[in-house]
Amino acid sequence: MLKIAIIGNSWCAEEFINMVGADENVKFIGQWLPENLPEIIDDFSEIEIPEFVFLADIVIDYTKHPDVPYLLKDAKKVLTTSGCNLKNVYFADCFCAVNITEKFGMPEFKVNIGRGIIKDIKVLRSSPCGAAFIIAEKFKNKCPEDALKEVGLLTQYECKGKGGPDSSIHKAAEIHKNALEKAIMNAGKI
Repeated sequence: MLKIAIIGNSWCAEEFINMVGADENVKFIGQWLPENLPEIIDDFSEIEIPEFVFLADIVIDYTKHPDVPYLLKDAKKVLTTSGCNLKNVYFADCFCAVNITEKFGMPEFKVNIGRGIIKDIKVLRSSPCGAAFIIAEKFKNKCPEDALKEVGLLTQYECKGKGGPDSSIHKAAEIHKNALEKAIMNAGKI
């Protein structure tokens, strides 16, 4: 069983914690909310990290603090949006660009189309924040062309990542659009 710990908090972290129970192969073992971290951590020995962080197979870092990954040099595997050059740390601009488990990571949908309308849409793999589930519900009974026009904007609305022209919000929108487009192209006809 894959053990996951989370550091920091965000809407995405909360949604991931709520949803991870749906995966029988994953166990959420704890969340550490570091308080009052200085902008630059000069003395790592002053930071007390809970033991469960080091017991996790994957630690997902939502803090966006540039020094936190270095605090986790003894963790098994760390996924973060902060750049770092340690072997156990994996950088991702956007968590929905990384497959974390079989059910969470790069979104994947299955679509059934009947009479030019999306009759059913299932989320096979959700983005870690749950946006895939939220937006999938909005596409039932829509024509595929309209769904593809709206998916990016709806994803950006749900995404709590960074904004800006080349940001994680735009990457998340593109990832979800590509996943929906692939599902529509492979759709079963009803």
